[in-house]
Amino acid sequence: MDWRAMTDADLERVANLAEVVHLDYPENPSVFAACYRLYPAGCHVLELDDGRIGGYLISHPGRLDTPPVLDVPLERLPEPLDCYYLHDLALGEATRGHGMANRAVEIVVEEARSGGFDTIALIAVGDAHAFWDYQGFVTLGDGRIDPGKGYGEEARALIRKI
Repeated sequence: MDWRAMTDADLERVANLAEVVHLDYPENPSVFAACYRLYPAGCHVLELDDGRIGGYLISHPGRLDTPPVLDVPLERLPEPLDCYYLHDLALGEATRGHGMANRAVEIVVEEARSGGFDTIALIAVGDAHAFWDYQGFVTLGDGRIDPGKGYGEEARALIRKI
């Protein structure tokens, strides 16, 4: 199994995996399609040896003060860009514990650097906070997210300088 660039043909399978992985944070398939349309270079899938999709990574340039709203497709990237945004990283149960999330973060760091960004931003949800701590992310300000963004009370804005 390895990460590869996402294609149009992967979008339905990405949406299907998201339905299984993100039970508490569902997003309409149009969210993934919009990110892919706006910034395909930041979209990857974890392809299993049998050709199935075992994970996905969606990232794109963004703004620290303009995190995406959950379940709302991006119409455009916010300007002026001041960070690289890790929009979503999801792994199916069969792919967890194999270092694939670590490799996804390495891909994001490489893409951020190649785009000239020195900061990566994300919103941590659910029980993922310890993973992001391990990856070198720290809380942005008090970390709180506007409730109108839809992420829930435990969500926190995080950044990593590179």
